[in-house]
Amino acid sequence: MFVPTFTQMLSLVIRLLSCRRDADPAVRAAALHVAAIFLASLSLAACTPSPPKPAMVQVGANGNYGYSEVMLEADRYQVSYQTPRLKVSNSRADREADIVAEKARAHDLALWRAAQLGQEKGFEALQIMEEHTDSDVDTNVQRSYQPSFYGYYGYGYHSHHYYPGGFGPVPWFPGDYPYGYWPDDYYYQRTTSSLRVNSRLEIKFFKTSAEGSQNIDAIIADMSKRYSQATYP
Repeated sequence: MFVPTFTQMLSLVIRLLSCRRDADPAVRAAALHVAAIFLASLSLAACTPSPPKPAMVQVGANGNYGYSEVMLEADRYQVSYQTPRLKVSNSRADREADIVAEKARAHDLALWRAAQLGQEKGFEALQIMEEHTDSDVDTNVQRSYQPSFYGYYGYGYHSHHYYPGGFGPVPWFPGDYPYGYWPDDYYYQRTTSSLRVNSRLEIKFFKTSAEGSQNIDAIIADMSKRYSQATYP
């Protein structure tokens, strides 16, 4: 079956909308109808969010996040969990709670996977010998400058306006000239921050309960209750 590509459909809409005014009214009406349907479809596609993805998956199953393990010895494994890159607040103070929460969740998901692995191997208990949980926050600043109608150097006086994150206006300098008197220049700045957490646990398994160890069945029951519905956007 032939499925038109986005470019082909857009080209068709442009041709339909450019019909001559003296064309058959029925043809023009049909053209406008097709164009309206196409534009409405684009709008719906842009507004439809993607469904959330389960958090407890092997790395690579749904993207670049999930659990993984490396066998160090027959009864010792390194189990890791890496989160996807998540949007967080640009404010360092506001995102601190998000970092703490994601570190705790990545640790727990790694521990859950370790318990699953121990159960598969026939062990009864496990102990965390070493653990490292790291967070990486990336802040990206995009700036753009929109010159006035008269170009970058125009004539007369210019007023300069700064729009943080695409919202405003906020004056760039106090006492800027009012809107409408002279051609305006606009500055746009959008700042986004994202977080990724990686938790690595070195686990020792035991055939029977040992001092300092945790029961594998109890871990699985607890983590299943807390994270079985955990997802990422």
